[in-house]
Amino acid sequence: MIKIKSMKKVLAAALALSLVMAPVVGASASSTSSRPVSGNSASGTTTTASATSVSTAEAAEIPVTSSVTVNGSTLTTTIRGAYMSQTIPGTVVMTARDTIAANYGLGAGEQPYARVYDITESNSPAALASINAAADAIGGTVVATVNVELGKLAGGRFELLAQDGAPITMVFGIPRTAVRAGYAYAMICVRPGGAVEILPDQDLDPNTVTFATTGGLGAYAMVMYPAA
Repeated sequence: MIKIKSMKKVLAAALALSLVMAPVVGASASSTSSRPVSGNSASGTTTTASATSVSTAEAAEIPVTSSVTVNGSTLTTTIRGAYMSQTIPGTVVMTARDTIAANYGLGAGEQPYARVYDITESNSPAALASINAAADAIGGTVVATVNVELGKLAGGRFELLAQDGAPITMVFGIPRTAVRAGYAYAMICVRPGGAVEILPDQDLDPNTVTFATTGGLGAYAMVMYPAA
């Protein structure tokens, strides 16, 4: 857990960064999709085209669910999606599906849906620059970086949920190579437009990071830093 003194430094750094940063999430993560992809995804639901879309054959290999172990108990994500990260061992939405649907005003025929995929400096240079600056501000090291799109599917079309909506709790597994005694962990989130958020770890398990976020698109980085 982040100590109070450390959190004050984190929030100050995040505020300064959010005031000066240019838009950081590029075309590789579009906010909405405009045309359906023919065929079905692995979940049996028609998907929509975007810069992150894949062919029908490739979609059959994409996990539509994800799980992670927290304090000895296995948690499985509450909503279906495309859980494509290869760098984070488990990316789970923990808030109940019905709660998300109610809080974000989803109607009949609409279902919450998540897309999680790795990003790098080559395909998201501005986002990574912002992430690295925020990590440096707290004396942290970046462990892994992903884009997370928390949205909804309706009639085969994907749309992002509101970024200013109710909290959604997520749990990410920490790669084994990054689990070290004497270190704390947190998530950095960079939103379209450049706003930066530091999301502290809410659990006591040394192998996971539990954090609260909201709907919409964000570039997320898991960071580790010496515990106070």
